[in-house]
Amino acid sequence: MRILGTICGQRVPSALEIDGDTIESLKPAGARAKADLGGRDVLIAPALLDLQVNGFEGHDLNGDDVSADEVSAIAGALHRRGVGMFCPTVCTGAFAQMAASLKAVAAACADKRLEAAVAGVHIEGPYISSEDGPRGAHPRDHTRDPNWDEFSRFQEAAGGHIRIVTLAPERPGAIRFIERLAAAGVVPAIGHTGASADEIRAAVRAGARLSTHLGNGAHALIPRHPNYIWEQLAADELWASIIADGHHLPPAVVKCMVRCKGPARTILVSDAVHLAGCPPGEYEFGGRAVELTPEGKVQLKGTPYLAGAALELARGVANAVRFAGVSLAEAVGMATLNPARLLGMDDRFGSVGPGREASLILFRWHEGATEMEISHTILRGEVVFKAS
Repeated sequence: MRILGTICGQRVPSALEIDGDTIESLKPAGARAKADLGGRDVLIAPALLDLQVNGFEGHDLNGDDVSADEVSAIAGALHRRGVGMFCPTVCTGAFAQMAASLKAVAAACADKRLEAAVAGVHIEGPYISSEDGPRGAHPRDHTRDPNWDEFSRFQEAAGGHIRIVTLAPERPGAIRFIERLAAAGVVPAIGHTGASADEIRAAVRAGARLSTHLGNGAHALIPRHPNYIWEQLAADELWASIIADGHHLPPAVVKCMVRCKGPARTILVSDAVHLAGCPPGEYEFGGRAVELTPEGKVQLKGTPYLAGAALELARGVANAVRFAGVSLAEAVGMATLNPARLLGMDDRFGSVGPGREASLILFRWHEGATEMEISHTILRGEVVFKAS
């Protein structure tokens, strides 16, 4: 397969030759270059990689009846929006409920095509703060202290696919737990926490590598300094994931966080719940009435309180350009190369060149745009989405 387009961040159109699941060659496109896909007005970038997806288009990874079909449907919905790979995210719940979700992901990964789309499982909880504010929408009754035996059973249920665990470092046993996660090759992430500055620093020394949706899962009011947000921003060892939807973080906060961490240490995530991709309206979520506004804000009905995210990651990329003043190439890197580096996948994924994995998006972009116009998503050499 031959693709014609301009690599995001470059100026000269290129011709890519794909052989199987790999980019075989990349060279400047001549004036008469022909291709199977793309064109001279098309930009090419790695397919997006979303580290935090709870659901999409009505499919909920944390629902009561999760199946492999649900996981597959979420992957398909994401492909249509430029996301090639994602981390199915299983949140705080009873062991049986969480294990059922993990088993559904493992069953889905028996399909090689779907396995290619799953970069790993992200467990958000249950080892998080029980306090109002830091706990967010997670059920208090199921928050608990880290337990390695339980985690091992989670990993078994997931078929070994767990790659990220978000937890609160202040919970008893958390620091030793972080050390064990890091030794096992799982990314320990700090999130939904009310930790002190000392506890944040201890977690970093133990091997924590990521701040999960920094600035969210926090108290409404915190000391101006020191506090757990400043400490995580100051820790150069930590990547920071952010939800750039304009609701979870105001544009000014996105700008400040990106400038503090830098584009090279910031990761864009959607944290999408199952209402993402659904029409605006009233829904029920977790037994409560919620509203999905035309602006894409998910809130408890009749209140300003958030009840999840409905962000498409491609829109988060566009927002990062507008909010933080970064280049399109830098924003794309925050949703491709940076998460790949965190997961140790950057030897094959996250950039475009010979010998690299042929997981790509083709899109059009206009200055000041609010979204990327995705025309094709390619996963390991296979076109998994083509715009009509």
